[in-house]
Amino acid sequence: MSLPRTPSQTVGPFFHEALRWKDGGRVRFAEPGRPIVIEGRLIDGAGEPVADALVETWQLSPSGKAPAAASAGNPHGFGRVESAKDGTFRIETLMPGGPIPFIDVAILARGLLKALRTRAYLVPEAQVRGDPALKALAASPRLATLVAKPEGDGRYRWDVRLQGEGETVFFSA
Repeated sequence: MSLPRTPSQTVGPFFHEALRWKDGGRVRFAEPGRPIVIEGRLIDGAGEPVADALVETWQLSPSGKAPAAASAGNPHGFGRVESAKDGTFRIETLMPGGPIPFIDVAILARGLLKALRTRAYLVPEAQVRGDPALKALAASPRLATLVAKPEGDGRYRWDVRLQGEGETVFFSA
């Protein structure tokens, strides 16, 4: 017996009461580290803000290891925040350890069939070029879309363009 395929469905809208975390934009760890803040904006191919998107982050601990389990509340090393009406988001965390510090990011939004996965690197672009995972992009100007720009005092700016000219690099799962 053959059944007809069902139509695909986009991700979202998000039911804020179920997905919103208390302090979701504040990533927690069981160890001390250097506080940082990543602020950015999600925009679509026309340069318009993407409101009501869900930005999830995962990262290594400040010592460069998988984070310790949390005894209560949000898991350590994981953050979840929604974008505002103007497309902005804010993540408060600790600098991840490792030779080339980065934060893994998943973006879910209305109109997407599946989550978009990318990274925000927290070091200069020249250092990012040395990441073996980015070998194919080492000479590409698009590599810059993965680099969060330091703004001083532990603050970084990282904007994400979902499509079009200047589109952020996304990874396949």
